[in-house]
Amino acid sequence: MNKTKKILILGGGQAAAYAAKEIRLIDKNSDITIISDEKYLPYEKPPLSKDYVLDKVTFDDLLFFSENFYKENNIKFKGSTKITKVDFDNKKISCSLNTYQYDRLLIATGCSNRHLKINGEIILPEENIIYLRSFEESNNLKNKINKANNITIIGGGFIGLEIASSALQKGKNVTILEKGEQLMGRVIPKQIANLILEKHESEGAKINLNTQIENIKKHNKTFKIYLNTNQVLTSDLIIIGVGSIPNTDIFNNTSLKVDNGIITDEFSATSIEDVYAAGDVSNFYHPFYKEHMRLESFKHAQNHGINAGKNIAGLQNSYNAIPWMWSDQFNLNLQLTGICNDYDSVAQRGSSLEEGIIYFFLKNRKIIGACGLGVGGKIGRDIRLAGKLSEKKTKVTNQLLSDKKNKLNKI
Repeated sequence: MNKTKKILILGGGQAAAYAAKEIRLIDKNSDITIISDEKYLPYEKPPLSKDYVLDKVTFDDLLFFSENFYKENNIKFKGSTKITKVDFDNKKISCSLNTYQYDRLLIATGCSNRHLKINGEIILPEENIIYLRSFEESNNLKNKINKANNITIIGGGFIGLEIASSALQKGKNVTILEKGEQLMGRVIPKQIANLILEKHESEGAKINLNTQIENIKKHNKTFKIYLNTNQVLTSDLIIIGVGSIPNTDIFNNTSLKVDNGIITDEFSATSIEDVYAAGDVSNFYHPFYKEHMRLESFKHAQNHGINAGKNIAGLQNSYNAIPWMWSDQFNLNLQLTGICNDYDSVAQRGSSLEEGIIYFFLKNRKIIGACGLGVGGKIGRDIRLAGKLSEKKTKVTNQLLSDKKNKLNKI
């Protein structure tokens, strides 16, 4: 008689939840355990900077699956459990109180906030200096925004801009400091970044690009922020969003291959047999782009978790999903599919935010990426179709894409 296979999932986020669900759909018998250092069941994080801050949703609305789901599917969840030791040779992981054996292990430990450094000094969170990653941090953030008047946001990426949007809608004075020459510089094309900047400024935000912070000094309950432009800002709340780093420290002295995340193949397998990785922590091989990449997005975490689950359960399933991400700011919805760099030409579709504006990025007459911005969900359908055209390597022209009379689903 075969013994029950033990599957451990290290990490309690979206990739973990969807991997567990997928494994159980295929494999009714294996012992599945999710081990998380958070006490909460896996929950959705994008609303933490948006709808939760604006009191549009409750925490229960954020759960991917209810407690009953885990019980009914016999998926164990061990929260508030910090794994401190990994022994790949003997297939076990340990915390201070317990050791857990596994037959197959999925690492879905996600990312942590990158800390701001000024003159070599790390700026750690304190009473009125906040980083956002977890539900508890979002609760604290919401309370602090409600009490603050002058808010400074350091970092003009997705998180910083979404928080700025929420704070401005609450009537706060908001200043955004960004060291780069554009907002969302790592992933969003400049054409869309400029439209976002205009929207934030029209709503009252003060935005400083190409700005370095030279010092932050606390004075009673406020902060003085000294900039390289000789400006000195006064702020009673500082929110920092300067990127994130994959949670791989626990594997530093092991044989697991790590380079900007855990190296995996297109089947979510790591360099160690029976060990897989998925979501933000994985630097995975993408067969469509023929390169390794690490993505931090809601949809990727879900899809990559599902794919890892299939492979752990015994299916050989390649992960080749075209990247997709979104952001809601004020009444605008931003979406991106593919990768918007290394292109030959750009085609613009639409001329106003009311109808939606999309930029298509082409190489050898094929769409490699598309990014759009519009009121509500105006751009969603065409962005989704652009991803499908990219996936199918369909040849197009700038003229074809620019003319809105040409429906993308007919191409």
